Amino acid sequence: MAKVDEKKAQEVLERVERERGFARLWPKLLAERDPELLEILHNEVTNVLDRRNSLPRKTKEIIMMCLNAFSFYEFGFRVHLRAALKFGATEEEMLEALEVVGLSNLHGMTSMLPVLVEEIKNHQKSGAAS
Repeated sequence: MAKVDEKKAQEVLERVERERGFARLWPKLLAERDPELLEILHNEVTNVLDRRNSLPRKTKEIIMMCLNAFSFYEFGFRVHLRAALKFGATEEEMLEALEVVGLSNLHGMTSMLPVLVEEIKNHQKSGAAS
């Protein structure tokens, strides 16, 4: 592993903590090993969430909340739910967004079920062991 600039690592981690309000274990570990990558990732997050403004921040936080819900990532869901509330989201807006995600998840299942059945039948026809 290449030598890491410890000063750079500390600066990047402090920036993440200051601008995001926290740093979980993985940014700390990444800062110790590859602070340049952590900085790139953090710049991407702050560019999309903080600097671009075509969408209201509330909307971006609701989107992030829903993506985390879709991924079953409770910590991220909570972080973005709280941020959405901070930026003015209502319970009704967040619930409706989650309901939309639920439709998408249901759609994934219903659209892939025929593919699953087809592939299982093909597997069985080929005589492959179950």
